[in-house]
Amino acid sequence: MLPPWGNLLIELLKGTALVSLISVTDLMFEAKQINGTTYLSAESFGTAMIIYYLMARVVVSPGMRAFESYWGKKMGRI
Repeated sequence: MLPPWGNLLIELLKGTALVSLISVTDLMFEAKQINGTTYLSAESFGTAMIIYYLMARVVVSPGMRAFESYWGKKMGRI
């Protein structure tokens, strides 16, 4: 059950801005504002993509690996 749950968390991360967790205004809204003002769409949306990627790769994935490892040992499967 844990691997699909980890995938679901990453999908939720990609589908939402997680404003409550990152404590800033909506990341994509800001990227659209920057794009509308400066017309630098690749830079603004690329930066937003990198931030989302880092949140998924640095926060969610290792957290889920540790969670799976903990429960795997607790259940005697690893």
